[in-house]
Amino acid sequence: MAEYSKARQRAITKIENAYWDLFIKEEKLTITNVIEKAKVHKSTFYFYFDNLDDVLNSIKENQINLLEQTLNNQNRKDKEFNKLTIDLRNLFNNNRKFLIPLVMEQRGGDFAIEYREIIKREFAKDIGLEQTTGNQVKDDISNAFLNGMIEILLSTFASEIIPLEDMYKIGFGIMEKGARKTLKEDLFIKIQ
Repeated sequence: MAEYSKARQRAITKIENAYWDLFIKEEKLTITNVIEKAKVHKSTFYFYFDNLDDVLNSIKENQINLLEQTLNNQNRKDKEFNKLTIDLRNLFNNNRKFLIPLVMEQRGGDFAIEYREIIKREFAKDIGLEQTTGNQVKDDISNAFLNGMIEILLSTFASEIIPLEDMYKIGFGIMEKGARKTLKEDLFIKIQ
């Protein structure tokens, strides 16, 4: 059973990587081109996918699952935001070829929005921020603040030159010092 699972994953990965290479290079995306590039049989493709949209959806689903797993790990539960920042950076680096175009260059459209919203929702929980309070001004400020925080974080992850030590500072600063202090003391928005 384990051997079948590994073979299945290898085939899916080959197809996804072939699709992605063609997508990034803006070459013609056809099932035939993907099959040739992946070096798999046509029946293998159709065993796992119905069409090319299914391949892209599989890639996006994998990236969302990885994000959610990372956000729900022990470092976050222990409020070890320095370590969580490293976990998120590692996730980003390990999946850079997908995340730079889909999230940073926003070629993923709705996916880029969904990816950011997941991070925003979870970070709001971490700092004890209610995103919908009934006060439109405070809600807009909170959302603008969270959106800016997420953009800083994602831009930092996308950069390949920011040292790990600075990542610690950014993660701690965003989650502990900056967010709490700014919202609570400067903007008078109640956080837990």
